Formats: sequence, structure tokens, C-alpha cells
Amino acid sequence: MSRRMVGLTLLNLAGTLVIVGALYDLLVPAVPQNHLAYLGAADTQLDPRFAALDLAMLRSIGGCLLAIGAATLVLTNGPVRRGETWARLTVAFLVGVSEGNNSYRMFEFDSPWYGPLGFVGLALAGAMLAGRPGQVQKLPEKAL
Repeated sequence: MSRRMVGLTLLNLAGTLVIVGALYDLLVPAVPQNHLAYLGAADTQLDPRFAALDLAMLRSIGGCLLAIGAATLVLTNGPVRRGETWARLTVAFLVGVSEGNNSYRMFEFDSPWYGPLGFVGLALAGAMLAGRPGQVQKLPEKAL
């Protein structure tokens, strides 16, 4: 497998994992236990308004991350595959900023922050490896 194909695979993997994480945020049925522990509240002690606020915030970031993951896949399989540098930089920026901030914010709440940080690593490595497609080499005329 070429360096470029490894890069494209990493970018596709990063985009897919961002979407999977976003779906968790969008579909989580109740306030996560680590959030309750941070607040010092058991399930029954948390005011329903605070629970609704927490879930609304999770679902908000989930929607944003879903869009980032989808954009990553579209850019990877379109302009990045064609070798457009701006698209590689855009994917690295989108995933880097969104999941980097997500990871930073999750750390304080004892959430699995290393997941989103890993997505950033995959996107950055993929963007570096998925350079322009190689030039098509012409056969010397004597070989024809």
C-alpha cells in the first residue's frame, strides 16, 4: 500500500470515527455517569432542568461533530483524492480544532478524552501522508 493510500485510509478512518463519536453524543439517552460524578449528584438528585441542559449541550456538539465528520469524508474522497492541498489542510484544521477542543473539554470531566485526541492524530497523519498523486511517467519512445 502506498504512502498516499495509507493517508487516504487514515483520513477516512478519522472521518468515520468522528461520526461515530457524534452519534454517541446525539443518541445518549441519559446524562453520562461521569457528568453526574463531576456534579456530585446521583441520578435521582439531579434537577431535570440540569439534565435537559446537559443533554442539549451533548446533542449540540454531536450535531456539529456529525457535520465535521461528514465534511471530512466528502473532502477526503473528492478534492483530497484528486490531490488538492487546500482540502488536506482544511480536513486537518476541521478535525484538529473540533476534536482537539472536544478532547480538551472532556479531560476535566473524566470523559475518555483520548478518543477525540486520537481522531486528531489520525487526521493529521492522514493529511501529511495523502499528498498529491504521483506524476504519470511516460515510457521512453524506444520502448514503444
